[in-house]
Amino acid sequence: MPQCMKDAHYKDKVVVITGGSSGIGLALAKEFAKQQAQLVLIARNKEKLAAAASVVNQFNPPGILTYSADVSDRDAITAAVNETGNRLGKIDVVINNAGITSCGRFADQPAENLEKCLSINYLGAVYTSKAAWLWLKRSGGQLSFVSSVAGYIGLIGYSGYSPPKFALTGLAESLRMEAKADGICVSVIYPPDTDTPMFAYEKLHGLPETAALSKNIKAISAERVAKVYINGLMKNKFEIYCDFNSRFVRWVKNNFPGLFRRITDNISQRSGNH
Repeated sequence: MPQCMKDAHYKDKVVVITGGSSGIGLALAKEFAKQQAQLVLIARNKEKLAAAASVVNQFNPPGILTYSADVSDRDAITAAVNETGNRLGKIDVVINNAGITSCGRFADQPAENLEKCLSINYLGAVYTSKAAWLWLKRSGGQLSFVSSVAGYIGLIGYSGYSPPKFALTGLAESLRMEAKADGICVSVIYPPDTDTPMFAYEKLHGLPETAALSKNIKAISAERVAKVYINGLMKNKFEIYCDFNSRFVRWVKNNFPGLFRRITDNISQRSGNH
């Protein structure tokens, strides 16, 4: 049975990235290309995929494939993953990065918005991972999930986005033990606010309370997330944090939950009163 990569390197490895046309996914593609990985980018928009491929090709990877597929469409993403494996003969790494956001108060959001977030952010990762499992078992590969700081902290305004990210955290923790028997390494990353198109959307459409809670936190670049991410993958870390603040906030919430709630409630209430 293949064993999960130790001191992983990515030269000539087949790396599949969902949501690979922008943001963290595109930044990851660039970093993997620098390591001479064979890249497979999956996203819904063909034009954005073509533009992303053009950017990534500047780093001269040995090859790059693109598939237009919606991860929430089980048949479509399963077909894309299997076509990748059959065409290239293997799959070594799968990054479940595809995601959307939905801002606003729970009472004001249409149920369809919440369902769409769940379908893409969580079920999309489930469908992709199930399709890739046997390929990763054969290669002794890596299966990874892009959660979020919002995947362990639920805050006002994130009733659409945060629950599926919590679910990704639970999925990664459940699969970590199961995957060991199949020689697959599982990991999950928790990016903080990251300078991506999705974050720009949140800044425009999010609640003032949500903005107040992150007022003093500077968004980091997608390139920074990608570098930290790949470094963590190369060391086969299970949990990957991008900065001290992300790890510290989780520690405070886990060890002093009452204090954490009082602080966040106070900030939210002051903002909501203005």
